[in-house]
Amino acid sequence: MMKKTILYLHLFLLCTGCVSQEQKDKKQIKDTVTKYWNAVKNNDLESYKHLFDDNGDFAGGIEADFHFLRKNYNEINSKNTLLENIKIKDTIVMFKQNKQKYVQYIIKKENDSNNFKKPLIITLMFYKPVGFDKIYNMAPLKNHIGWDK
Repeated sequence: MMKKTILYLHLFLLCTGCVSQEQKDKKQIKDTVTKYWNAVKNNDLESYKHLFDDNGDFAGGIEADFHFLRKNYNEINSKNTLLENIKIKDTIVMFKQNKQKYVQYIIKKENDSNNFKKPLIITLMFYKPVGFDKIYNMAPLKNHIGWDK
């Protein structure tokens, strides 16, 4: 009886520890995404650059993306939903052991009733070994060239 009680207690503690770690990971990702959008909104390039893993090698591209986002922030966030719709998804990159998480936004051009423009896609990738406080992909924007015209 005592062994069974200890076993159940151990399993309970193990399960609650896993859940809380996953919750901590999700909170850290949400905090990072919030910092990302706040840096864009507040025109804070330095804070924006520090959110990326190994940002020195891709500084030019990171800055170009920042300036695009800053220039178009009011249109991108016209409904003030960027921080409300933080949905974290799982993905596997290249091989099964390379599990990553991502947050993706698909933003359609509002005044494009004929759907001539491809939607702007913003994908923020996160990889646990580098920390969920860093964005793992250096080029999160897709379809942004010409989107603002």
